[in-house]
Amino acid sequence: MGLCALLMGASARPAQGQGGGPIQSEVSVFGAGASTEALPFWLDANQYGRLGRSGIPLGARLAARRPFSGAKGGLDYAVGASLLGRASANSTLHVQELYGQLRYGPLQLTAGWKKQVIGRVDTARSLGGVTRSENATPLPKVRVSTPGYVPVPGTNGFLGVKGYLAHGWMGEGRVVQNAFLHEKYGYLRLLPPEWPVTLHAGLIHHAFWGGTPTEAVAGQEAGAFRDGLRQFGRVFFALRGSDEVGPDHMGNYDFSVDVSAGPVAAQVYRQFFFEDKAGLWFRNVWDGLWGVSLRRPGGPALVEAVLYEHFRFIRQNAKYAEGQRAGSDRNFSHSLYRSGWTHRGRTIGLPLVTPPAGTPGVPDGRPGIANSLVVAHHVAVEGTAWPGLSYRLTGTYSENSGSTSLCSDPECTDLLDDRFSRTGQWSLLVEVFGRVPGTEALAYDLGVAVDTGDFRKESVGVRVGLTWRRLQDPLGR
Repeated sequence: MGLCALLMGASARPAQGQGGGPIQSEVSVFGAGASTEALPFWLDANQYGRLGRSGIPLGARLAARRPFSGAKGGLDYAVGASLLGRASANSTLHVQELYGQLRYGPLQLTAGWKKQVIGRVDTARSLGGVTRSENATPLPKVRVSTPGYVPVPGTNGFLGVKGYLAHGWMGEGRVVQNAFLHEKYGYLRLLPPEWPVTLHAGLIHHAFWGGTPTEAVAGQEAGAFRDGLRQFGRVFFALRGSDEVGPDHMGNYDFSVDVSAGPVAAQVYRQFFFEDKAGLWFRNVWDGLWGVSLRRPGGPALVEAVLYEHFRFIRQNAKYAEGQRAGSDRNFSHSLYRSGWTHRGRTIGLPLVTPPAGTPGVPDGRPGIANSLVVAHHVAVEGTAWPGLSYRLTGTYSENSGSTSLCSDPECTDLLDDRFSRTGQWSLLVEVFGRVPGTEALAYDLGVAVDTGDFRKESVGVRVGLTWRRLQDPLGR
């Protein structure tokens, strides 16, 4: 069995200086190892690309950030950066985060690489938002958003809205080089936030456009890879002629109900995924993510939070009445931008949908999505075992059936139908967290993961880590 990992984290009390919030610095060392070449699923997934998939990944992370001061009104700013170095089968040294933010009133501007989850999900324990999880390394973007919900004037707090608009760059090493990413969302909240029940409804939209295609896809449709302001307008409003193939669009309807009753806070959420007009009209009504989260907001307890999620990506627009097999829409793969909804070899959305690099038995060098026909049940429980020692238990059962969107070669001259019978897989993770005895700024984490089933190889893995954190008054006091 391979060696394990190190990660460092701790915190000191923030100084009571004037002017902005404390500067937070962090040094982490981490690593992992397993009984197989590839790490078990939950040691690798939803880590923002922190660990390598294979070998014995060891590494370090240096980070610092200055958050918003929290003062209301006026101009405020935040900055952050983190450098990640990793020694493994594919050693890397790269910037994981590098961003600046400005906030004035109800608007916020963010530029650079910043971690992000989109969707009203229980991010600490969730599989992730369907289209944006913690799985891939952050993308470079410029985005304008509201800092949470903004009350609608004249409604006495009964209505709130929040919005987000971003322009991003997908970079090289893809079937379509240097494509643009367009993202936006809009949410409406019903009932005041201090009430015991609030209702939330949102629409999330992503699109690939522009870029330079390979010869294999360049002739698919004349003008499909246009850029410029006029094309941006067409992408923004998802305009496409009946004879046009691209650009490629997808998104979610996102609904949730938040309830705070006595000692328990609950969230029930549902995300409906779509990639075309049929999806917009709920043809794939059972595809998407369901979630129920229960939390105990009080102090430490043996059980502080419980989560259950159910994920389905099965129908994918298939016309069952006409005898079509599941998987007609090639979710996350797109028609022209065939590297799919991936970044640096990882799925940008929730990690159960996998590209070749994360799918057993598929060559890594092929673009596309190798396993998108998935149905899964996911459970997480966390709490405090005794003072200073917290735990989290995560268990996922998935049935995987391949995809119809794996590229035949690196140039993606053709797409392969690689569907197979449902194959069951258990992925389990036990984690503990705590402070190193006798220290205020040094914390440890330990994780043990197991994969068992017929989709991935039987595997047991371990992750260990140490983290040191410091909060410092920006005026040095």
